Formats: sequence, structure tokens, C-alpha cells
Amino acid sequence: MAKHSTSRLRRAARGLRSTPVRAVLSLGVVFGLGAVGTLAYWTDTAALAGGTFTAGTLDIKLSGVDNNPAAFTTSFAMTNMQPGDSKAASVSVQNAGSLDFTYTATGTAPGALNSTLVFRVVPGGTVSGGTCTGGTQTYNASLTAGNTGVITTNRPLAAGANESFCVSASIPSGATTGQGLSTTASFTFNAKQVGAP
Repeated sequence: MAKHSTSRLRRAARGLRSTPVRAVLSLGVVFGLGAVGTLAYWTDTAALAGGTFTAGTLDIKLSGVDNNPAAFTTSFAMTNMQPGDSKAASVSVQNAGSLDFTYTATGTAPGALNSTLVFRVVPGGTVSGGTCTGGTQTYNASLTAGNTGVITTNRPLAAGANESFCVSASIPSGATTGQGLSTTASFTFNAKQVGAP
């Protein structure tokens, strides 16, 4: 019985020495190691956070306020006008926002004297007596009851910058109409971002 066991073991050992058997056993070892290798591995992660996005602001102001600076209301007025009289006043057009913009302006003068008065608009001008000097004249005519473009070409104004808006109203010296009549002029400024149509 022992001889049979010994001879079986010898035959089995000889079988292990054969090339095909050894190849099959080697593959088993490789597969076994591969399976064990997938159970433990190193990992790492990295995060990327973007910055904050904040929209800019468009903010047009007139002498530091959004609407109707009190000084302009009182300075751009005149009583007992007669032919040859003229009155001028100015405000500061300010870019109080964080973005550059361009602006235009319209004017209206509802009232019976509107066809007699002549309004002269001079961006960048200064008041000198009853008229505006310097700057660039953009309008010089009567204003109607509807909105009339007094600055029709976009004027650029950088963030934080300002320029004067000078306007005068006069009764021409040769006027024969308008006695006892009146009108109240008002202006609207429209700002838009640079590059907008």
C-alpha cells in the first residue's frame, strides 16, 4: 500500500515538472495575485473652486442725486423775462456706477411760452452770465411739449467720471409774442452700457 502511495506521489511530482502543467499553475498564481491586488489601492482627490462673479452697476446721477437736484430747479428759472433776456444753469452729470457708460438726453417744455423760448444745450460748458461758454453745443432751438433729443449722440462717461451739462433759455431780442406766458423745462438723461446699440 505504501509503495502505491509513493509511486502516485512520484507520478504527480513528475506531472508537475511538465511544461504545460507548470504554465497552467503559473497562470493561476498570476490571476490570484491580480485578484488580491485589486482589493487594496491608493487614491487621491483634488478640488477646484471658482471665484465669485459679480455684475457691475450703471448709475447716472445729476449733481449727486438721482432726480431733480434742488439747486438746478431754483437756478434755472426767471421771472419778468423780456426779449433779449437769457438765463443759464448747469448740473454735473456723474457716472456713480462701476461700469463705463454712454448717455443721451431729451428735453421738454410744456407751456404756452415754449414756442418763444430758445434752449441751448452745451455738454462740458460752464455758466457765464446768462449763457453757456466752452463745451460742445448739441441743441439750440425751441422745445415742444413732447420729448426732444437735446443730446442725441452717445456721450461716453467712464466710471467715477463727471461732466457739466449747461443749458440756457432765452427770449430772442426780436420776439413779438409771449407776454404773460410761461413754461417749465425738464430734461431726462438716459445711460446705457458701453457697446449697447
